[in-house]
Amino acid sequence: SWGELRGHAPWDSGVVPPEVVDGVEVAEADGIQPGGALGLGCGTGTTSVYLAQRGWQVVGVDFAPNAIWQARRRARLAGVQDKIEFHMGDVTNLSGLSKKFDLAIDIGCLHTLTRAKQRDYAKHLTRLLAPGATFLLYGFTPRRSQQGHEIGIDSERLETLFHPALDLISFSIGQDSVTPIPSGWYNLRRSDKEG
Repeated sequence: SWGELRGHAPWDSGVVPPEVVDGVEVAEADGIQPGGALGLGCGTGTTSVYLAQRGWQVVGVDFAPNAIWQARRRARLAGVQDKIEFHMGDVTNLSGLSKKFDLAIDIGCLHTLTRAKQRDYAKHLTRLLAPGATFLLYGFTPRRSQQGHEIGIDSERLETLFHPALDLISFSIGQDSVTPIPSGWYNLRRSDKEG
């Protein structure tokens, strides 16, 4: 739609969530130097640009062509286009990526996927995270979609998807002003061991 093309998508506020700012600052305080960052469902690039401005080399993936177009424009306007690659693609099939990432961020993507697609997402993300990497995730709690699929995410589901490769470090209740559906922020860490 024209609204999406012009940057008025309702799902992109243009503000980096404070939980992401806190999570990145904590990761950096824990000794994670700005390295490779992966934005899953990166939308129009708000968080990707923020990370690039902090020195991260960012790869953003989203399935919406208008969002990717807007993200590339946002990166150019911020002067960080040399630190970001945006790809139109499927977060459940990241076989085209091979580098290891020190940070991954998902603000509302994984929770929309069916259970089977969540398993594909988890398999690819686990492969791409470097030992000790941080994964920041925002999602709605489990419920049935209008199509009858069980969607959403919670600590138990994350354990099923990512154990033993990732450990849940912290959880906090999410704040979403658009919908009353319960949600949360999860901070996970990749095991220090490969595999």
